[in-house]
Amino acid sequence: MTQQAPETFDALRQRIRDRFSDLSPHLQRIARASLEEPNSFALNTTPVIASTLEIQPSTLIRFAKEFNYKGFSDLQQVFRQRLIEGNAAVREQVLEQDEVAAPADTEADLKQSISAHIDSLKDLEQHCDVETLNKAVQLLRGARHIYIAGLRRSRPVADYFHYCLLRGERSCSLLDFAGGMAGPQIATLSSEDVLFAIAFPPYSKHVVDALMDAHVSGRRIVAVTDNAESPLAKYAEVALLLGSDTTSRLQPISGAVALIQTLASGVTRP
Repeated sequence: MTQQAPETFDALRQRIRDRFSDLSPHLQRIARASLEEPNSFALNTTPVIASTLEIQPSTLIRFAKEFNYKGFSDLQQVFRQRLIEGNAAVREQVLEQDEVAAPADTEADLKQSISAHIDSLKDLEQHCDVETLNKAVQLLRGARHIYIAGLRRSRPVADYFHYCLLRGERSCSLLDFAGGMAGPQIATLSSEDVLFAIAFPPYSKHVVDALMDAHVSGRRIVAVTDNAESPLAKYAEVALLLGSDTTSRLQPISGAVALIQTLASGVTRP
């Protein structure tokens, strides 16, 4: 397969112009600045650019994703390449910046992290299907035993749900993926038990396999995942959807934790 050539600044500039009217006001501000001051976008750090435009650093990442870049640093390479190719006077400055990592800006990192968590919680508040949430609570309340599956960034969420249920004196277990016993555990599920599975992209194969085994056996499943097309949602009796599209490089789990805490409160209520 032929590797696609990096996008040129001229091509990106045209795409920004074509999309400008469809962008939000904050993203329009970034678009306007990127075309008016491309050198600033090439040479400054994300926190500096964000401060100049009076926006959150996370908004710059969202702008980059609007144009199909993974993050702002990837988009910034287009502006840097423009200088390297078109202006010998600044070529050395750009190359030096590429070689030396930008100094840490802990305050900016903190603000970006807080903003990402706030966005996650707001998304939960605005889009959570309360009727489906009630169904999940009732299904879990009626379970004899709850088996919990979660790996990668979902693992701390699974651990927290396990902790909450035990605090509420509910019979539950974490699937033992590390010990290789998840399969035998799934085999012990009865019709009175429920598998509670959590996974977001990239979906853990081990969690998906456990869920499929439970589904094939006709067992009841509650899932927390990102969309109705995920492998978890397709086979769960009840699927709680929690968007994972975020501007943060590290996906926040605050929305998932709030959802889990709500479930645990309902399941353990006397």
